[in-house]
Amino acid sequence: MTDSFHQGWVALSDRGLLNPAAPDALLHQGLFVMELALPLQNASLLLDHQSNTGWPRTFAIFHDPATGIVILHRQGKDVARHVLPGPLPQGKGTARLSFQFNAPARHWSLSFELLGTDPPVTITAEGQNPLPIPLSDLQTLCTKHRPSGPVLWFGLTEGKAPPGAAPWIGLRTPVETSLGPVLAGHLKPGDIVITEDGPLPLRAAQRLALPARGSFVPVLLRAPFFGQTQDLLVSADQLLAISGPEVEYIFGTDAVLMPAGSLVDGRTSLSDQRRAITGSVALDLGTPALIESNGCLLAIGHEAAHDLPLRCLQTYEVLTLMTLLGRTPRRAA
Repeated sequence: MTDSFHQGWVALSDRGLLNPAAPDALLHQGLFVMELALPLQNASLLLDHQSNTGWPRTFAIFHDPATGIVILHRQGKDVARHVLPGPLPQGKGTARLSFQFNAPARHWSLSFELLGTDPPVTITAEGQNPLPIPLSDLQTLCTKHRPSGPVLWFGLTEGKAPPGAAPWIGLRTPVETSLGPVLAGHLKPGDIVITEDGPLPLRAAQRLALPARGSFVPVLLRAPFFGQTQDLLVSADQLLAISGPEVEYIFGTDAVLMPAGSLVDGRTSLSDQRRAITGSVALDLGTPALIESNGCLLAIGHEAAHDLPLRCLQTYEVLTLMTLLGRTPRRAA
């Protein structure tokens, strides 16, 4: 197991390239993603990379309330200008700017999406003749141009869509094993993990490097509300078990599953934005299971609702339960 599994990301802001590359390598197609804190009110330069090493190069992103989003990409005498006309949809929360480019196919597209809206709010534009991106420029862009102002983070993937959010736990999150509690970052294939249904051998422990801001911001579950003696760091969509008389009264069952992001209240659980990149691990036992972490039960290994070991609450059910609990949930034991 290496330290640079990254779920499809080629590079991330504050981190740089996630895998070694030849100094003169070019990325001919990919998806550049930037997340922004809303509202965007004034004209601003969101990102600006300039280099005269070898030949003049520019990769800059501008926002103007009337014009919209403009990406200026220059390599020597070649200049490409990509425009997403304004005005852009606004509101409060987070927006995602996505720039898909395919130099061999001579096609690009730009989209601006308000995250968390129902129905989704997205505007798009497309055009021809984008330029490839030198990986050396991408490395400089991600290490020397730290996100600031409305920019939360940015990165580039070779896929056609950003790698989706996925459940994970922090590297220092303890997991019960046949040898006692072991930090998740120290687990290795073959270790025996204690689950609610008995001990199981660990098939894989995939290390991840992911953004820790915007839509990827993790959740810190505070002790003693969740972990008995220490705080636990998990992804916002990591499911955990909640029990208590209120759960049994409303849902007729001993315990239910809730995503950690639904529990954020600023007291018992927090959105953790202390770092730009989060080191984490996704565990695979070969089957859906509930594992114990310092007294808190976490669901792993599920791909769909029918795979879950317990019922997972819908958003409106979460709100009902949290109101009845007085915002102090109880962990399942």
